[in-house]
Parts: sequence; C-alpha cells; structure tokens
Amino acid sequence: MDAVIYEDSPYYDVWIKSLIVLPIFFVLIGVYYVYIKDVPSAVGLFGTGLLMGLIYWLVFPRKYQVMDRKLKIMLGGPFSFNIPFDTLETVGKPEGFNVGLNFATTFISEHAVEIKRKKGMTVNITPGNRDLFLENLNKAVYDWKSGRSKVSV
Repeated sequence: MDAVIYEDSPYYDVWIKSLIVLPIFFVLIGVYYVYIKDVPSAVGLFGTGLLMGLIYWLVFPRKYQVMDRKLKIMLGGPFSFNIPFDTLETVGKPEGFNVGLNFATTFISEHAVEIKRKKGMTVNITPGNRDLFLENLNKAVYDWKSGRSKVSV
C-alpha cells in the first residue's frame, strides 16, 4: 500500500466555480416551471441540473496526492486517476499549448502543472500551491528512483 507523502487541493478559479453552480440555476428554473404548471419542462430542467451536477461531481478533482510510487488524482466518489512514477517523462510548468487530459480547475496557467508521460497523453492539473507540489513530487520521484536503483543492484 502506498503512503501519502504530500496532498494538495485543486485551485478553483471564479470561472470554474461559476460553472459548478450552473446546475443549481437549472433546478431553480425548474421550480419556476412547476409554479407556472409546465411540468414537462420542469422535469427536463430538474433532470438536466441533476445530470450536470452528477457529471461535475464525478470528474472534477478533489485532491492531488503524491504517494510513494505514483501520483493520484482523486475524483468524485470511488474514482481516481493514477500516474505511476515509472511512466513519468517530465513534470513542470506548462510551456505553450498542449492537448491532453485536463484535470485543470482554472483558466489561468500560473497554477498549472504539466505532466508528460512516456506513453499516453499529457496530463494537466492545477494544485493550490504549484511550487510546493512540484517540490514534493520531484522529491518523491527522486526517492523512488533511488530506492529502485538500490533494489536492482
């Protein structure tokens, strides 16, 4: 079992927060449609609001955990995304435009971390404290490599 070395919460900017509250507006508009007795429209709006809320709950990251042998991106419920250290190519501040898996929670790149993997897509995340996150991740990767080289000798 991997031990958590460092944990950080995602940085959510005002634009992403406004997207997160959008399902509430669909539910409120649904309440208005119930009041004016347009039940089919109300049901559609309630369903849309609930579906959007469920999708947001499942895909927006809750925590970023640096562990002994991997980086774990905690999503909603039982879901998470793991990046084993042996698949890492580079980790750092993003440079230019890239296409990949975006667990980013801001539109501003000052919080972003770009994780290039040897195989697979680049992963982008936005920890609350980028510098401290990178420091702990780089230390964990260094310790993992050091421990790995000792085992193989």
